[in-house]
Amino acid sequence: MKIVLVLSSAFMLCFFFSTTLLWAQGDLKKLDYLILMNADTLYGKITSVKDRKLKFENQQKEKLTFTPDQVYRAYRQTKKKVYAPSYVEKGLEPVPGTSPQTYRVRMANDLEATFAEVLVDGEIMAYFISELHFGGSGGMMIGSGGAAPMIGVGFTKSKYAYALKKATGEVIEINSNSNGLFSNNKKKRTLTLGRLINDEPELFAEFEKEQKYNYDVFVKYIVRYNELQRAKESPSDQSRLFIY
Repeated sequence: MKIVLVLSSAFMLCFFFSTTLLWAQGDLKKLDYLILMNADTLYGKITSVKDRKLKFENQQKEKLTFTPDQVYRAYRQTKKKVYAPSYVEKGLEPVPGTSPQTYRVRMANDLEATFAEVLVDGEIMAYFISELHFGGSGGMMIGSGGAAPMIGVGFTKSKYAYALKKATGEVIEINSNSNGLFSNNKKKRTLTLGRLINDEPELFAEFEKEQKYNYDVFVKYIVRYNELQRAKESPSDQSRLFIY
């Protein structure tokens, strides 16, 4: 009888720990989390993301602040957004003689990374970059006392999407309706994307046969290209944490 009780207790303990572990894993999926540059993972809540500062509250309710050089990826589960440090926002310069226009990240000692929203992750990174514009407008206000100058001040926020190929450092803009992929010229569209995926000729040939070019098609081919590259990677390639 004593042996039965011991076995029963052991079974209940194993069941309890297994259930607790599964519950904890399921609960973690609901939390935001950070992968740090030292490969540590922190779970909790991202409370704020700005260009050079990310605020985070861990599971112990400690309030922490991180800079872009400390964080490899930030997953904001509640908003379904991913952030990564990048030089794209502040460091782009046009490559002379390219048409459609391509860019590269200028190499400078004073260039600092910022947090950028990631649209696609992999060998080709696609980012959303926000820019805040300050502007003013003038006019005349007419009243009973006569005319008086009126000045209006406002801010506008623009979002641009860029794709960067890690192997070459080439960058293209992917959400412009006036040039590159989304121009009325099919040749320009294929040339722009071709700079990034032409080392996968079968995939690029399939892209050329597309009847309709839009943002969703563009993202689909970047994702597929990344899957092809990921299949060729070694475990050591996947463990490298770099800022692009």
